[in-house]
Formats: sequence, structure tokens, C-alpha cells
Amino acid sequence: MPLDDADRLGPKGYVFVELVRDQWRAPLERGSARRAIITAILGVALIVFGIGGAFVAYGESVFLVAIGALALATAVPELRPLRPEFEEARRIGWVEPALDDTHVTVGEPVTFRVVLHARRTLALQNAVIVTEARRYTGSTPGDVLLTQPVPVMLSGGPVRAGEDWRQSVTFRIPETAAPSHYDGVTSVRWTITLALTFDGERPWRRTWPMLVFPQDAA
Repeated sequence: MPLDDADRLGPKGYVFVELVRDQWRAPLERGSARRAIITAILGVALIVFGIGGAFVAYGESVFLVAIGALALATAVPELRPLRPEFEEARRIGWVEPALDDTHVTVGEPVTFRVVLHARRTLALQNAVIVTEARRYTGSTPGDVLLTQPVPVMLSGGPVRAGEDWRQSVTFRIPETAAPSHYDGVTSVRWTITLALTFDGERPWRRTWPMLVFPQDAA
């Protein structure tokens, strides 16, 4: 997402752009996830090292254990939201999404592509893609401004373990729709959701944020 266009989203548009961009990356590619994992590893190492030296220097050991526990306590809340993604990856496989255009513009076509690297043989029954705009006050979600299903045509047989399932759809955001907006108090936030239903498996569902720019950003 070009940062040159971030000012079109409001005074804090640059922060908003970076937050949206980060969420499209795989968990281990996200800066916040990497920091949380490293912090957790260091926290565990300090606790183990502190306990191991408890009989040599009691005061220093308590200090190390306390620092390690604090680091672990701060990392766990950041790692907890990643757990469903890792569990789904182990159960189904990794999903890589991508928007072809550098940014989505109201009234202009945009292509959404997704690749599923299947971990096991999967019989895909249904796929649903939905874009949605919602108004927020701070971090509190408000009214849904628009919900737009995107037709998906399925073809082919089961996806074998180790193979890729690829899907590409092109859609348009209506010209009358509100673009993304973020002024630090209120915002209009767009998302795109992919839901997959498999034979004999629990449904898979993931939602990504999506920046929608006004026509003069094209």
C-alpha cells in the first residue's frame, strides 16, 4: 500500500495503512508476532536460567525469574490470537491471500487471489467471499454500511495433500460506497472475508482488513 496515499484516510492514515498491511502477512512474517515470539523465548530462558542458579545467587535468581515472568506475561496476550491460525494450518494448510491492485478504489475492478497449500486431502464443498464496510468509534464496531457477496465458481475435484488450491475473483466496490476513513476517533473500515466448507472438516474462515480509496486516488 503506497504511503503517499495514506493521507487520504485521515490524520492517522499512515498508522492505519501499516496496521492493515501487517495483517495480510503470514503470522511468522508479522513484526508484532516475531517480537512476541522472541520475547516469549527470552522470558522462558531467563526463568530457566534464574531457577538453575537459585542455589548460587538467590537474589539475582529471583530478579532474573521476575524479569522472565514479566516478559512472558507481555508476550502471551500477543501470541494467543495467533493460535487459531496455527491450528488451522496444522488442520487444513496455509492460506496466502493477495489483492492484485496496490489499492482498492471505489468503482474500479480489483482482483482477489487466494492460494491454499493443502496439508491433507480436502474435498471443497463451498467457498464464500464477502466484502463489508463498517463504521467504528474508536475500537468499538458500529453500523454495517455495506455487505457485498462476491460470486465464486468452484471447479475440479478434491485437493490432494501437498497440492495447491487457487481461486481468483474480480469485483468492484460500488461507486456510492464510503471509502476507508480514519481520523483517530471515528473510522470506516473495510474487510474481505473468505469462508471455506470442506467435506468432513470444520469450516474455515478468515477475515482481512482492506483499504478502499476514493476515486480521486486512482
